[in-house]
Amino acid sequence: MKSLEMATGQPAEIKVFNAFVLLVLIAGGLSVFFANPLPYVLPAGALLIMAVVPDYRRLFYLLFALLPFSAEFYFEGAGLGTDIPSEPIMILLSGIALALLLRNKLAIDKSYVTHPVFILLVLHVFWILVTTINSQNLLISFKFLLAKIWYILPFFILPLTFGKESSDFEKSYRILYKFLFASIVIVLIRHAFEDFSFEASYDVVRPFFRNHVNYAAICVVCLPFVWAFHRIRVLENKSSWALSTVFLVFIVGIYFSYTRAAILSMAIAWGAWLIIKKRWVKQALTISSIIATVGIIYLSWDNKYMDFAPDFEKTITHTEFDNLLEATYKLEDISSMERVYRWMAGVEMIKDRFWLGFGPACFYSNYQAYSISSFKTYVSNNPDQSGIHNYFLMTWVEQGFVGFILFLLLCFALLIEGENIYHRCTDTRDKYLIMATTLGFIIIFAMCLINDLIETDKVGPFFFYNAAILLFFRKKYTLIRNQAQN
Repeated sequence: MKSLEMATGQPAEIKVFNAFVLLVLIAGGLSVFFANPLPYVLPAGALLIMAVVPDYRRLFYLLFALLPFSAEFYFEGAGLGTDIPSEPIMILLSGIALALLLRNKLAIDKSYVTHPVFILLVLHVFWILVTTINSQNLLISFKFLLAKIWYILPFFILPLTFGKESSDFEKSYRILYKFLFASIVIVLIRHAFEDFSFEASYDVVRPFFRNHVNYAAICVVCLPFVWAFHRIRVLENKSSWALSTVFLVFIVGIYFSYTRAAILSMAIAWGAWLIIKKRWVKQALTISSIIATVGIIYLSWDNKYMDFAPDFEKTITHTEFDNLLEATYKLEDISSMERVYRWMAGVEMIKDRFWLGFGPACFYSNYQAYSISSFKTYVSNNPDQSGIHNYFLMTWVEQGFVGFILFLLLCFALLIEGENIYHRCTDTRDKYLIMATTLGFIIIFAMCLINDLIETDKVGPFFFYNAAILLFFRKKYTLIRNQAQN
């Protein structure tokens, strides 16, 4: 800065400001000339660089502020799509994470590397690589692998390299809920002008959310942390009315999203809270696994699943939420039965490629040949090119039995570890954060039973970031216990 000041005779700050104003004017001229707002990326990028260069963590925390407002963008003719600005920032943070790893000779704290969650996550990514090599469409699967990496590096690896205090992790969700609250208010105001109709719930969330499911998903995943921050305020004898209001607005936003999985996951999270408090996680996982296995055997036996084939003429789209709920349990809702149509195709695909699957992200390009016509609905032509709508089944279809088991073990390990750390924790404030983190996993898994969400920027970041939070607290309380023993 001093050399710049000597060369120009002006203070460095003024020179930088003048250069920035010039860049804004150039961007404005280009925007008018090309009738396109894209040139404004130049000054925005310059501001970002000036803010981030002194400390890369600013970019990391900025990402949590941007996630609620990130929008999908497709490059016409290229067949490529991305989330702007979240995904480019994820890629940049991935590069920073790699640079830090290389600078430290790939050294990560031993307590992290030897943890079962870390090992299972590495095996999960390694198996994605194996199934990518064996994929039915190598290019599509390779894109999936890259996307998985730039979710893991910034949200799992990077926080473990700089996170030294619980406040380093807590800060992210404090930023997120404030900006997410703003987006919920915007959506509710827009929805109010449409009389909170069920039909309008699809449109009022755009352009920042792909659909009402993505909107509800990020809201409900963040909800346990709003609850945790509220409890912390009470614990510190501080006024909590503002967070009570935020919590209520979150619930109202989730309800008026009319997303059944999100609304149900709130109830599941409440039950999960009790299970974690009572140390019943292992028993709950065992019972759930038995029920799922028995259910699969029952439906498979003598093609029993064919009894649940829908009536094509009665399976229709519903425009009222009450009618949708009624149609769901009567098996007459088109979105629910279209899911069953794809699940049945997925089962047939598993029979064909049981061990290695069809390759990551290859369900859509292969499932029609395996579909069962008895389960067909009015939207089975799938104009949106959406997936199977069950992340666990999708993992088996695309990554084979081994990939499915690895992912399932990872999920189980996260929930068991969450319970263990919660009961090992001696600080009430940390207990609230650990409970919120574990409930976040419960909500994600519940949503993923009827959706494919971990590869979206509204849910995926929190899956890997919550895993990093658990590993941090595991290390913290292991050190505390060791010091007490010594």
